Amino acid sequence: MFSLVMLPVASSSPRKAASSPLRFPILSLDERKLTPALGYAFSTKWLDPCESLVSILWKFGQANGLPGYIVARQLSADADPYEGVAPLAESIDIRRVCDTLLMSPKALRASLFIGAPRRRYCTIFRYCRKCVMRGYHSVLHQLETEVVCPAHQRPLETACRRCGFEAQCVLSARFLETPFRCSYCRAGYSYNVFSILKRRPMDKSERVAITRRYFERYLT
Repeated sequence: MFSLVMLPVASSSPRKAASSPLRFPILSLDERKLTPALGYAFSTKWLDPCESLVSILWKFGQANGLPGYIVARQLSADADPYEGVAPLAESIDIRRVCDTLLMSPKALRASLFIGAPRRRYCTIFRYCRKCVMRGYHSVLHQLETEVVCPAHQRPLETACRRCGFEAQCVLSARFLETPFRCSYCRAGYSYNVFSILKRRPMDKSERVAITRRYFERYLT
């Protein structure tokens, strides 16, 4: 579903919104709870198979020019947006996030990491440069057992190539403030920084490779 309504901005926070204004209507918001009635741009058609909540929220924040602390507040009414929460089912308010993003609980749960011994996830953010260039990060990229991207067979990276910073994979205001960029120096994680305005569909071969690997890792 796609929700798009023109309303003015209203925010009490001194923190700056995204530095590159997008050509989407910017919402008027209750900072603690967004609803489609308040007006924002988001479509589940922007999402790809096995996409993590990390890049889903990055797209949502970028499309609406939202500061990271507002995006983080959608995860739980009681969460500290600056401390953040881990992208685990037990850490976020499933219903709250589904209402905000108009996602089904099943689709949202598939975007979360599983903190279980058989499928341990890496707490440092890991990414494929080719995937992040097109605005994609998979739950598979965070599995400790995965060392290469299933779609591109490239080694997964953790450090920013400019400053060497390794971000914790925690959905905090700081991490969500810089979509597809290093949260320390703000350099892009890839050759070009993704823009939702230039989104392109995932190639069929990439979809097949990601989905097959997901079934092997999560459903066997």
